[in-house]
Amino acid sequence: MRENRTLGPWRLPAMGLGCMNVSWPQGAATEPGERRDSAIAGIHAGLDAGVRLLDTADIYAPSWDTVGHNELFVAEALATWDASDDVKDSVVVATKGGITRSEGEKWGRNGSRDYFVAAAEASRERLGVDHIDLWQHHRLDPALPFEDQCENLAHLKDRGLVSQVGVSNYSAAQLTRALEVLGGPTEGGVVSIQNEFSPLYRHDLDVLEVCEEHGVAFLPWSPLGGSRGIRQVESDSGIAEVARNRGLSPAVVALAWVVGTSPAIIAIPGATRAATIRECAQVFECELTESEMERIWAELPPSLERSHELEPTAPFRR
Repeated sequence: MRENRTLGPWRLPAMGLGCMNVSWPQGAATEPGERRDSAIAGIHAGLDAGVRLLDTADIYAPSWDTVGHNELFVAEALATWDASDDVKDSVVVATKGGITRSEGEKWGRNGSRDYFVAAAEASRERLGVDHIDLWQHHRLDPALPFEDQCENLAHLKDRGLVSQVGVSNYSAAQLTRALEVLGGPTEGGVVSIQNEFSPLYRHDLDVLEVCEEHGVAFLPWSPLGGSRGIRQVESDSGIAEVARNRGLSPAVVALAWVVGTSPAIIAIPGATRAATIRECAQVFECELTESEMERIWAELPPSLERSHELEPTAPFRR
């Protein structure tokens, strides 16, 4: 899977890295030695293997009062990577905003213009950049009209805070409307969408069709379905059989199936250890045949129930 994929103005390998798990409460790399020797070493291993997309978000943090933890981690990992400035400049860093997190671990959403600007400015400072490569609207605010939030997203480009904009957890209808309001990649509008997609979660194939039609990159989060997903595909499945035949792990074949589903897909697995990330990077050398793809599709388990991540939604203004 060596051919590059289109993400806005960039051509990138078919796999990036989702960095959230490093900062999530269950596995936060807050101890300096662990952060240096495991978490940052893992990102370096991915970059050395050819990864050129790192995905983070402002609310990826161990607690409400450490918001920005993961963005700081990504900035540190990139700054300490042993590569030339030109090579470092080839790495696209994507972050997200629009979810609020306050004292007492109270979660909410804010799609207002003022909030977007403040969030993007804070992310820009933590990432240590003049402008953010890709800023994605993390979740819709049900209190504001949908189109207002799209226009607020565009305002970040107008302000020069971000180079490109994307969205996350939009339905096919919402993505279509966002493209009507903002345009697609060729019009300087929406270049990406992050929705859940994996062998165990296959609800957004209609979103993927919209992406293919308009040249929008689909960045599936949790492309392996988490630890539960790996365990399930390691058992009796088409993925397991193809993995045995190729001498690869089921995780690599599952990733190959994800990116083989559409040329619009750039997967962002959330591995944190160097060994696991190097294993995932084997997908760069694993292109499944048409018959292997068909075999895997034929033996996939029923999809999990639709996630609550699309709710609550926001009303269309028109």
